[in-house]
Amino acid sequence: MRFPSDYKDIVLAYNAATPSPNAIDTSRQTGKAFGELLNFNLGAEENIITLYEELKSKIPEKVFPITMDPAGNFLCYDFRDDEANPKVVRWDHEQKFVIEKKELIAEDHERESDYYHLDLVADSLTETLAKLHGEEVEESNSWNKFQDKEKLKGFSGEDLIQVNRIRALQGLPPIEK
Repeated sequence: MRFPSDYKDIVLAYNAATPSPNAIDTSRQTGKAFGELLNFNLGAEENIITLYEELKSKIPEKVFPITMDPAGNFLCYDFRDDEANPKVVRWDHEQKFVIEKKELIAEDHERESDYYHLDLVADSLTETLAKLHGEEVEESNSWNKFQDKEKLKGFSGEDLIQVNRIRALQGLPPIEK
């Protein structure tokens, strides 16, 4: 795989940098962190190669991480449909699950990569950067937002699922509408 020229130019100018504004929207969620460009400093403990090695069993073939946010999610190039023009997708480190009878259930999958969400961000990195917004946007799954049950009832869809996932990890009951 060859990385697109817009990505190469940005890495040459801003290796391991974080853009400002730093929020992106995906096909499934809004206000998620773009994060920082993975660095190409091969002597660094965490660089694009070491992070790919750690992540490769959890992402599909022909998907390569290019940024990492503070929560451990990655923006990736997705070369599966077009090797010359990869899309930018966001890999979510939280495993997929459903809530049945107030319990979190993770469905069985054949491949490990199928346990994780991979959401479309844009058709290119240039398009992704053009869509950056916000000043300092707090992640929608920040723990500070999970304390007031009445405010939490205002969440819906994927954001409510994320809230309930974190509440479950803390031993708290899910928020029901």
